[in-house]
Amino acid sequence: MPTPLPIIENRRRNLSEDLENRLEALEARIVELESIEGVRAAILQYAHVHDRGMSDAVADLFTDDAVLDITGYGEQFDTSLTGQDAIRAMYNRLDARHNFNPPFKHMLTNCQITVEGDEAVAITYLDEWGGPQTDKGPGGGLYHDRLRKEDDGQWRFSHKRIISVSEQTVDEAVKEGI
Repeated sequence: MPTPLPIIENRRRNLSEDLENRLEALEARIVELESIEGVRAAILQYAHVHDRGMSDAVADLFTDDAVLDITGYGEQFDTSLTGQDAIRAMYNRLDARHNFNPPFKHMLTNCQITVEGDEAVAITYLDEWGGPQTDKGPGGGLYHDRLRKEDDGQWRFSHKRIISVSEQTVDEAVKEGI
């Protein structure tokens, strides 16, 4: 078998390195896109199960050490809770008030997600409607979320801040941050 010419051997090596680099970059992009979609799925699942009165499923979307802050909705709803058990109890009380069939609907838009490894920050616009069983009309808010990818591969809220924007701009709400 003839020995390959040095120029051909170099070309093969360069082509192989180029393909390796491209493959690594592609794998990194896929991981990032899967993370973004995992975060988006957690946010959308939150709205879906919350609107269906599934308080246990809502709480399961939070980490054990999660923080939930709700601001701008008045004394009845403004709160800061720490821990999945406290969050579960609050959603159970809220859902029980509506016989676990809440009238409200949450519509989410403009979701901006930034992922760094197993941590993510998401800012999502919230349009909510009180529903046919109440006299509440539409309202708005902002979710400012921190999520963490847990050992089971699921993204969960480590800090969820729900901010009413009825008395402030979105920019003011975002700058308050978490």
